Amino acid sequence: MPSVSEIRKLFREYGLAPKKWMGQNLLVDSRYLTRIGETARIEEGEPLVEIGAGLGFLTEELRGRGAKIYALEIDSGFFRVLQKRFSGLPLVELIHADALKYDFHGLRERIGRLRVVANLPYNISSRLLFSFSRNSADFSSLHILLQKEVAHRLLADPGTKEYGVLTVVLAAKATVDILFDIPPRAFFPVPEVTSSLVRVTFPDPPPLHVTDAALFERLVKISFAGRRKTLRNNLRAFSFTMGTDSVKRAAEESAIDLARRGETLSPEEFVRFAEAIHRRAASLPHPTEIE
Repeated sequence: MPSVSEIRKLFREYGLAPKKWMGQNLLVDSRYLTRIGETARIEEGEPLVEIGAGLGFLTEELRGRGAKIYALEIDSGFFRVLQKRFSGLPLVELIHADALKYDFHGLRERIGRLRVVANLPYNISSRLLFSFSRNSADFSSLHILLQKEVAHRLLADPGTKEYGVLTVVLAAKATVDILFDIPPRAFFPVPEVTSSLVRVTFPDPPPLHVTDAALFERLVKISFAGRRKTLRNNLRAFSFTMGTDSVKRAAEESAIDLARRGETLSPEEFVRFAEAIHRRAASLPHPTEIE
């Protein structure tokens, strides 16, 4: 593993600099790279997806354990380094792409359900998690590095300030475990936050049954739109293409008090509410507001 001075030299050689706005903090401490490889329990020849491969330090760790890595990197400068290090070598397929736009479904059709092992760029980690959740059929599991604050948000309890849309949406599709923390000094450049390795598993069937995933996610998002507002007030702008009475009856059927705030509902309650709404959904030319 190169020293920090060698990494700086590599950046100068390629005319590169880590881009803070892209969340580029590279894990360079070999002890933690090894620990990630051990924790992921990689099988010989197993296909893995790495997102934000950077300069290839985690890529090399995974390749050394016999994995077949599909390594995504959006940064053109970093990609040049990856090409120099890995082009022509077995077990690594480099993909110059934006993970937020990449066709993971197409990759899944090529290699089967995807297993991700990655140090996710800080700036897109939440958006990627939403995407993974929406397309959970394409993924089996994730071993991902997140900011510790984000990691704990995934397991937050209802009514706490950390509890939010991502907590609820992910709880319906996945099981989440925080495995261990990694200090800032293990990265280059050194971030201001501690990171956590998180395991996200997408079982089949999922933990909670959601008939209409788009309706469920929209319900959750609007319920959290004004955290201090009641469900009744937040849902005024919610177009379910159904009448006011139907929404009220759905709340009654699912034992949801519309005087509550959205942040107090558990994932199970959100699912129950969404299922009741789905059953009562009707096509109306002009959705009405909740009174």
